[in-house]
Amino acid sequence: MIPHQTYARWRLLGAALMLAATCGGGARAATPGPAALAGATLEKLVLVSRHGIRSPTTAPEGLKALTGRDWPAWPVPPGQLTPHGRAALAGMAEALGARYRRLGLLPATGCPAPGTVAIWADAADDRTRQSGAIMAASLAPRCGLAAHSLAAGQADPFFNALAAGAATLDQPRVTEALGQAITRDRAQRPPPVRDALARLQALVAPDGCARPDGPCLTGGLSLSWRPLSWRHGAPHLKGGPVQAATIAENMMLAYSQGMSPRQVAWGAPDDAALLATILPAHAYAAMLTRRLPAIALPRGSVLSRAVIDLLAGRPVTLPDHGTIGPAARLVLFAGHDTTLDMLATIFGLDWHFADQPDPTAPDTTLAFERWHLGDGSRAVRVVVLHQGLEQLRSARRPDLLGPNATELPIGTCAGATLCPLERLHPATLPPA
Repeated sequence: MIPHQTYARWRLLGAALMLAATCGGGARAATPGPAALAGATLEKLVLVSRHGIRSPTTAPEGLKALTGRDWPAWPVPPGQLTPHGRAALAGMAEALGARYRRLGLLPATGCPAPGTVAIWADAADDRTRQSGAIMAASLAPRCGLAAHSLAAGQADPFFNALAAGAATLDQPRVTEALGQAITRDRAQRPPPVRDALARLQALVAPDGCARPDGPCLTGGLSLSWRPLSWRHGAPHLKGGPVQAATIAENMMLAYSQGMSPRQVAWGAPDDAALLATILPAHAYAAMLTRRLPAIALPRGSVLSRAVIDLLAGRPVTLPDHGTIGPAARLVLFAGHDTTLDMLATIFGLDWHFADQPDPTAPDTTLAFERWHLGDGSRAVRVVVLHQGLEQLRSARRPDLLGPNATELPIGTCAGATLCPLERLHPATLPPA
């Protein structure tokens, strides 16, 4: 079942709590030696990361058609990693290597033994395959690690079991859940989201709601259909908040890329503070769609089973029929923000950062750590590792042994931060 607190949070759109926190606050840092882990040994690790900084997936001309505003040119085609993004991701991977050398999972000197590290990237986009290669080169430099994936463009069940045909979408359940979300949004849109949409409306198109061609970002949501997705079509939301989420994310990407205020926000002052105000729109859309249990659970069913099997020391067969064997100590999956969102729902995870208004920003990584405790038992800890907004903007390496590592309660393990291995399980949907 979906853990009570996670399901209730979704049902009540308690995203407001998480979204309000994007303007400040944070969770406790996952330091290398908490009291509960005294004398424990880190044995296994599964990392799931978002790719590096990319350009918007829509060209500037297309964004202008949608918003009526000019958008900056990028140094790469739509949806591709930028050179700046490559540098920032390399710094993140170096910091991951340093963290897990310090925690004893990787050798303090020299290279990991053959077969102890495996890196698998989503083949759907160049940015994920390239991110896997960058992380392989930077996690343990000069050790010849390599990332693998399916052929470019192939649907990979590890990252989207629905698109790959490995799971089925319950369309009536999704349609009902989205309909309920529309009703709740109409009745009680969270205040941080209202503020975000109003700020974006004033910035992008102050008179957009009075024009027939918009954009009206403060308007309501409606249900539509995406006939080419997931083979038989999938219901999805459209409307002002969904469009605002894309605008806010593209502005965050421009800031992270190092662009000037005129390029990020058409000359609006203090663009970093502006991002903290508008990015709740992006997190809200994720809560309504990507973190919707009826979508996230089947979509992430293959990856979540693989995470549990890897932590338990069982072999996992990859989509190319290769195998990650029990000798693997560190396994890294290079995916998307959607990958992080679906695992958050599946394991009942939630987080925010004091220095990063986007909880699934580029390079953000979930770490599933298996520890051998002093009493002989084994337990799993989940840590979210990230780069702050200014660290991304300057491509600085984060401190993953300090403030850039956050220990998470595991909702499917009754909120424990150290979950007995045998009790780690994914959420399930309640009966229809």
